[in-house]
Amino acid sequence: MGRIQGVQIKGTRNGLVIMLNPARTFDELKESLLRQLEQARDFFKGAHVTFYNGPTEIPAEHREELLRIVARYGLIYTDNITYPSAVRPAERSSTATPSGAICLKKRQQVLPPIPPEPAALPDMAEPALLLNRSLRAGQAVKTESHLVITGDVHPGAQVSAGGSIVVLGHLAGRAAAGLYGNRTAVVVAGRLAPVALSIAGISATPPAKTLVAAKAMLEGDKIVYRSFYR
Repeated sequence: MGRIQGVQIKGTRNGLVIMLNPARTFDELKESLLRQLEQARDFFKGAHVTFYNGPTEIPAEHREELLRIVARYGLIYTDNITYPSAVRPAERSSTATPSGAICLKKRQQVLPPIPPEPAALPDMAEPALLLNRSLRAGQAVKTESHLVITGDVHPGAQVSAGGSIVVLGHLAGRAAAGLYGNRTAVVVAGRLAPVALSIAGISATPPAKTLVAAKAMLEGDKIVYRSFYR
């Protein structure tokens, strides 16, 4: 069975909403939050964040512990985050909402129920961390699973994964795949031009020029580059 996710981090125009699954114990929620923040260390740094626990109020001692966790990773707590759309002006003066839903402060709006828990992964599928953005210089992302980035990895940024790394845009930073000895891991990019690249602890000489639609993979104890056009 796939692992049940206790925490989901949702992005909004004004910041992040950490959605807590009320079906999980607080220890499970902490473990899930710490794991996700650690995997994206420094990626969320400086972002504003709030918590959503459905219709249930978060106990004060739990809230304090959650605040310490997000502060440790450089996040800034605020009540002034709206998600996903504002309610009508006539409703903003009231905190009562249907079906026990809650409203956040400022441009109050009803948060949707927490989505259904994900089903088990199908046969042959493997978990991956998906980032729908680019990484700038000074940013780093690390995950124990595969890593998929829909944007670019700019020079000065670093990506690391226990499995493979797939960058749909330009990979021009540092990339380390197969962190825990996974020799089948590959590094794939729409434009492959890393300043440093390694797989399973084996370092490669960066390609002499930018490779289009290419991947890096291990052959024996050497990393080779292959184009998908060949």
